[in-house]
Amino acid sequence: MSLINRTPRCPTHDCPLELVLQGEKRLPGHPLIEAVGVPMYDCPRCREQGEPYTIEAEPAATNALIKRLGRTLARSRFPGALLRPKVRIDFNPWQATLARRAHANPEGAPIDPEVARAAGLMPEPEALAESSATEPAAPEATSAAPTVTPRLDWITPERPRHRLDQLILDPETLTRIREATNVLLAQGLIYDTWNLAAVARTGRRLALNFYGPPGTGKTLAADAIADLLDRPILRVSYAELESMYVGETPKNIQAAFARARESGALLFFDEADSILGRRLRDVSQSADNSINVARSTTLIELDNFEGAVIFASNLVGNYDTAFLRRMLAHVEFRLPGADERARLWAAHIPAELPLAADVDHQDLAAHSEGAAGGDIQNAVLLAASYAAMRPESEQRVAQADLQRAIDFLLEGKRRILEDAPPAHPDSCGIGFERG
Repeated sequence: MSLINRTPRCPTHDCPLELVLQGEKRLPGHPLIEAVGVPMYDCPRCREQGEPYTIEAEPAATNALIKRLGRTLARSRFPGALLRPKVRIDFNPWQATLARRAHANPEGAPIDPEVARAAGLMPEPEALAESSATEPAAPEATSAAPTVTPRLDWITPERPRHRLDQLILDPETLTRIREATNVLLAQGLIYDTWNLAAVARTGRRLALNFYGPPGTGKTLAADAIADLLDRPILRVSYAELESMYVGETPKNIQAAFARARESGALLFFDEADSILGRRLRDVSQSADNSINVARSTTLIELDNFEGAVIFASNLVGNYDTAFLRRMLAHVEFRLPGADERARLWAAHIPAELPLAADVDHQDLAAHSEGAAGGDIQNAVLLAASYAAMRPESEQRVAQADLQRAIDFLLEGKRRILEDAPPAHPDSCGIGFERG
């Protein structure tokens, strides 16, 4: 979908965006190709406040051109001393000419498209539309997504390592996950045959919200859903998105969605309350405006994304209601009950770990009330460390080792999280079983 025939509005100031030809762009996998003068929609008020907000007007066409040039470079031979060249695409060749006629400095000066057309230096919009219509669109560019130079080159999609049938969780939670995920698995029937596409405001996007205490399996469940969908998973935390530089965090958010779109990966945001929190109403400094721009950028990206995205948080109460409305389902992950804790102890003790005869999973479950699956996993590791410190003839993990380890971990949590809510009496656990 192209933005060239409609003028979007700034999500922060609700003013029309201006079309400028000053964007820069690169695509992953094509390091030798750089695009400049890319048509972008820009908010003048954000620019005045030092928080530039831009979205690209024609991402599908520019993506397709860069990829075609990349294939041409890959097929070409460069014998002898001839090195592979770096290609610079200028989508604004009228910049220098117009600047010379106006006797102005062309560096960094945005071109007013209307002035350029009046001077006969730029085609009319109809010509641009006809030209772009003849170019094959990039197959993955199905929406008008903001496109920038990717800032997350070191984050790559990974193959999932767990399956839903390996997870230890209560039937209700598993049912909710399967029902929500089936929207993508049965999208041909739901959207096409039954024509739900005509009324689906959110398009074909699957957005889920996982919330609950740390260590209850939110990340593990996202990994299993990626496996169910037969997709890679792209894990992103807010610490990886946040930047000390003005305007960088929104661009990193855009780049994360772009990477997921290109790879077809399930996009998983950990610590999601940092980017889905309530937007600030009393904006008194540039840092406050940066937070609002980052959150507004996430809203726009989510609206333009047609893949699978999961947000996970321990502080769901901080979410902005605008994000909550866009989630298909909210799945709570609670601390495990006694039966689930027994299964978690059994699942996290590998067959190769030498155990003393007194190890009992049911006793461990009774001893570890309030522990999450992550706590139990760490306790097994710590207990194995205790055994490894003893002489070789005594290197067996005993019940006392496991109890000591879980006591140590839970006591540390209690001291730090004294105000943490108690586990629900009917709570459910989540972990994984080997298989």
